[in-house]
Amino acid sequence: MKNILMLTKINIKRNRLILLFAVVCGIAICFVLYAMGHYIADATLSKIPIGVMDYDQSSLSKNFKEYLSNDMNYELTETLDYDALSTELIEKDISVIIEISKNFYEQYARGVKQNVTITSLDDYENAAFTKVYINNYMSSIEMLSLSAEGDTKAFDQLLEDYDNNNIKITQAAAEEIDKAALLGELGFINSVGFFLMLIFSISIVVSYMILDDRLSGVFNRIEATPVKPIQYILGTGIFGMIICLFPVAIYIGYIYISKFHIGVPLETLAFMMVILSLFSVSFSLAISLVIKSKNAITSIIIGFSTIGCILGGAYFPIENSPKTLQNLARILPQFWFMDAMRKLQVDAAANIYPNILILSLFVVLSLLVGAVLYAQNYKNS
Repeated sequence: MKNILMLTKINIKRNRLILLFAVVCGIAICFVLYAMGHYIADATLSKIPIGVMDYDQSSLSKNFKEYLSNDMNYELTETLDYDALSTELIEKDISVIIEISKNFYEQYARGVKQNVTITSLDDYENAAFTKVYINNYMSSIEMLSLSAEGDTKAFDQLLEDYDNNNIKITQAAAEEIDKAALLGELGFINSVGFFLMLIFSISIVVSYMILDDRLSGVFNRIEATPVKPIQYILGTGIFGMIICLFPVAIYIGYIYISKFHIGVPLETLAFMMVILSLFSVSFSLAISLVIKSKNAITSIIIGFSTIGCILGGAYFPIENSPKTLQNLARILPQFWFMDAMRKLQVDAAANIYPNILILSLFVVLSLLVGAVLYAQNYKNS
């Protein structure tokens, strides 16, 4: 044990720049969490632009436009003529065009039901929601019109009362809550995907250290020292875990201090990240014992990391991918890590024990492969 700790300290002293790189990686992951969270949340909850042609210019049409902009959070464009709005609709700068007829107020005040014209192209989802919101408003105005029984003054009074009693704070509060949740959850799922890439990049250092010692004859000289070869491997592996745990600790600490709502228990996230870090180190150890070129080691580890992140769902869900790719993804540890994260975001009490077990088996497998390669290498040295 003493020799293992001594080797770990030696590795730390001679690789201080690597520790700094690990810290920078941790900060980078935190930045991705913050930046992506804000960007995606703002894009998701941004106001939907719509064009409005108000041919009536009445108190009722004004009330209707306030309903769309203030209550439903639409961004209204009114300064253009119909041709200009049509151009914006074709170029997808606006979602729909709403036309308010000239006698909109007059007809409702007399108790006659009116409709607005909605023009859309292929933005079916937003158009459908817009129609629902408009129908909801029209139903309310129709009830006021029927209650007024054709009396214009009574209709104006009912419209004013309706507007004054319309509670607007609920939606604003809900939007803030949604934005806070989206900011954390969407930023988190992107940042852990970035973590999967970085953690393998950091562990390349472990492969380089062992390769340099193999090429310089350190393995052969170990026989003449009190340090056993297995102790050398363990000391190097522990150093690898230390540099991998730096970004993990920084990332977890940032989430805890910033109180991001990521939808995943922090202790579970930390445990899963430690398991994946252990796999990346053991995988790098195994590679370094069989490959004799730094370029080859870099290509293999980065290639495995890149393919694993893409197929494993680090950057996008793979549920809609072909079944062949979905089945292929299951042989990669990145898939089981991301699958666990997405399950927990849906349900914090989700059963991820199969994911933990499979990830642990990946670690054991890589350690066994590394042990076999090490034994063969040691016999031939």
